[in-house]
Amino acid sequence: MNFEFCTASKIIFGCGKIEQLGMIVEQLGNKYLIVSGGKSAQKSGILDDIQNRIERSGKAYTNYHGVAGEPGIDTVDKGMKIAIESGCDAVISVGGGSVIDTGKAISALITNGGSLLDYLEGVGKGKQITKDTVPFIAIPTTSGTGTEATKNSVIVSRKHKFKRSIRSEKMIPDVAIVDPELTITLPGKVTAWSGMDALTQLIESYVSAKSKPYTDALAIYALKDAGKWLKKAYIDGECLEARTRMAFASLTSGICLANSGLGAVHGIAAALGACYGINHGLACAILLPHVMQVNLAGDVKKYSDIGVALTGKKYADELSNAKAGIEHITQLMQEMDMPTSIREFGVDTDNIEVDQVMKSASGSSMSGNPVKLNEEQIASLFEKIM
Repeated sequence: MNFEFCTASKIIFGCGKIEQLGMIVEQLGNKYLIVSGGKSAQKSGILDDIQNRIERSGKAYTNYHGVAGEPGIDTVDKGMKIAIESGCDAVISVGGGSVIDTGKAISALITNGGSLLDYLEGVGKGKQITKDTVPFIAIPTTSGTGTEATKNSVIVSRKHKFKRSIRSEKMIPDVAIVDPELTITLPGKVTAWSGMDALTQLIESYVSAKSKPYTDALAIYALKDAGKWLKKAYIDGECLEARTRMAFASLTSGICLANSGLGAVHGIAAALGACYGINHGLACAILLPHVMQVNLAGDVKKYSDIGVALTGKKYADELSNAKAGIEHITQLMQEMDMPTSIREFGVDTDNIEVDQVMKSASGSSMSGNPVKLNEEQIASLFEKIM
């Protein structure tokens, strides 16, 4: 048995744990670039609280507001320029996965130089992150991507119709503060979409061809939480138990995917996001039951485990367990009023460029899928979600 395992250097999890930020910033840097989404963080008071904690610790900061949607090359390059010109020697991201990915990439470019495009897998110059990043603190305010525990940042280019990663173990956050109380104000729709991303990541890392014993144990444990508590978090956003369980599921999904990879859901969802701007969590949700059905041929035993974890029930045989898990996901989406096709999201499916999407889907996630999908199978999946 041989494997490697990596995650954030320090994870601080629990309600009220944001209070430890002051002690942490005292140890890591002198001037922080605070990366945020802007309005939501400001309205909730989270950004003010973080700024006050930094000031009370005797440290300085510069803000980089307005990271909206998945980050593009210009978003990261602009943030890097602000950080260097302001003399920042550390980065804090407070927000959703896009905000954390932006800060993570900025922390790497400050020390390694150049443009983000130089480092993007498959489309850049092939440069590697060779120098240690500046200290980076991830503070998620959503429960979905788990990027506070991963070694990559996902970058999108609508112009070039690609979604690719900048990736290095040096990019894993130095500290991840996961405080479920920071997700209380998250709207129901965002709770549902991001929660389905976490659930998908747990499933895909569990069945991945690159799965490992530790991630298997973590994924199946966290799936029980996600299957039981996502709907409750959607219905009652102020339920701290539900928010805590989903924050744990999201964090765990990040740990799992960083070590075991993902699968076809994420590969195709990334392409749909790059080509048509479909929200990542929503794209994952729409694809998930269809991909699971196709993948049953690859490892029905693991999909049986997933079905039992999601439903809390055991049926007559493994195939029945697995199908119950797929049905559970379909029903969960209906109960959270989620679209089941990309047409419902507003995409003109009559003019969709299937060949372009299939080309964009040929990223690293596809290599972990338990079934090696051919072009005909991928095209069939598109038909089902359209």
